[in-house]
Amino acid sequence: MIASRHLHYLWFSIIVHIAILLVLMFGFDFVSPMPVIENTNKNDVISAVILSDSPKSKILPKQHTSPPVKRQLPKPPVVESKHQTAQQEEVKKDVIAIKKVDDKKKKAEQKLLKAVKQPNLFAKDLLADIKKQSDKQKKLKQKQLQSKFQKTLHEQAEQSLRQQLLNEELKLQSTQVRQSQGEINKYKALILQAISEHWIIPTQANKRLYCELMIRLAPGGVVLDVQVTKTSGDPSLDSSARAAVLKASPLPVPSNSNDFEAFRQFVLKVKPENIFG
Repeated sequence: MIASRHLHYLWFSIIVHIAILLVLMFGFDFVSPMPVIENTNKNDVISAVILSDSPKSKILPKQHTSPPVKRQLPKPPVVESKHQTAQQEEVKKDVIAIKKVDDKKKKAEQKLLKAVKQPNLFAKDLLADIKKQSDKQKKLKQKQLQSKFQKTLHEQAEQSLRQQLLNEELKLQSTQVRQSQGEINKYKALILQAISEHWIIPTQANKRLYCELMIRLAPGGVVLDVQVTKTSGDPSLDSSARAAVLKASPLPVPSNSNDFEAFRQFVLKVKPENIFG
């Protein structure tokens, strides 16, 4: 509506200006002076000036103007009355009282729920204690079994070690015995050879007969004593055998004192046909 009114004023102003220009142009051709028509319509001029500032005006150039800044007036401080403050305090007190009641109610409900659940809790605690005791007993039993197993292994290891040591000792003793027996047999053979060199066998004696002699020697092979422990049945044969041992002194014996202990006192079997020990 306003735009159409502005457009109407604009056309009216243009027509007036054109009429003024035509009058001025044609006035020079007449003899009599033409009356000058003044534009006394101030409203039209003002309207033209105002229309030139409008965005659709084509007469004057547009002038860009910044939009007016709206100023916000500060809000007036809210003044609370004493009555409102008292009401707020009462509301707060009521809220606190309601909250306390709710808390008491919640505590009562929790207490009741706890009382209801107490048998179940007691049963759960009892089961938990039983499980703990069972676990402890299992662990203790496992420790005892492990300790017993370790002890058994240790005893078996000790027994095996002792058996190995015993076997080694028996082997060593057997070896030593064999070695010692070998030494004994060697020196017995030497002693028999020495006796046979000095034995004068009676001519009437039965060479198939034999006697046993117990010989005592001193270190170095010296003959200390000779006794007949088992007779051949022929006194002359026994006497000749004893005399041969005394004549063969000192007899060949081991120089080692440990090996000589076997020859400190020993029994020797002699036979004219085949002397053997």
